[in-house]
Amino acid sequence: MITVKTAMAQDAWKTVIHHIMESGIDVEDEGNFITKELLNVVVTVEDPSNSKPPESYSWSGEKLKKYQKQFLDPENIGLPYTYGSRFREHFGLKVGRDTYRVRTDQVESVIKRLKENPTTRKAVMTSFDPSIDQYQDEVPSMILVDFKLRQNRLHTTAVWRSHDIYGEWIPNFFRLKGLSVYVADALGIKLGSITIHSVSAYIYKNNFKGALKIK
Repeated sequence: MITVKTAMAQDAWKTVIHHIMESGIDVEDEGNFITKELLNVVVTVEDPSNSKPPESYSWSGEKLKKYQKQFLDPENIGLPYTYGSRFREHFGLKVGRDTYRVRTDQVESVIKRLKENPTTRKAVMTSFDPSIDQYQDEVPSMILVDFKLRQNRLHTTAVWRSHDIYGEWIPNFFRLKGLSVYVADALGIKLGSITIHSVSAYIYKNNFKGALKIK
C-alpha cells in the first residue's frame, strides 16, 4: 500500500504519478491496454479548499466547474450510469421490477443523518448496484463515498475500484470536492480533508511520456 498526505491536491497527484512510473507493474487490462499499476494507493489532501488544478492542466475554469456538478445532477439521458443518478435517484424501495415506491437521494440522506447525529459512522453513499453492474461492461469506477464530522470539519473518503491517475485523478478530485462542499455548506461547517483510495491506480502506456515530464 502507498500512502500520500499533502496539503494540496496538485502535489498529491504529482507524487502518485512518480510512484507509479517508478514502481508500477505492467498490466494489460480487459480492454487490451498496457498500463503501469500500483494497488491500494491512498491519498489524503489536507487543504482541499485551496487546492487548484496543476498549471496548464486541461481540466480547468468553466469546464472543471461544470464537471464538479455531475455528482449532484440526478439526470441521466441514456447512459449506462452517471454518478449523480446513482447517488440521487437510482436506488430505492422497489414494488416491482422497474417500479419504485420511494427513490433514495443519498446526498440528502447523509446530510440528514449527519445533522441528527454528528458523530455517526453511517453517512455513506454507494454507486455500485450488484443487480446491474455484475452483468454489464460499463461499471462505476468510484464505488463509495463516506463522510465523517470530526472537530467541526467534514472529512470525506472515497473509494475507486479503478483509477486512471494521469487522466482522471484531478477532475475526479475536484468533483468529489464539489460534492463535499455541498454537504459541508448544508451542515454549516468547514471542509476538512479529502481522502481518495484507489484500489487499482494506473497510467496508460500512451500517457507514459507525459507522466515522465511531470515535475
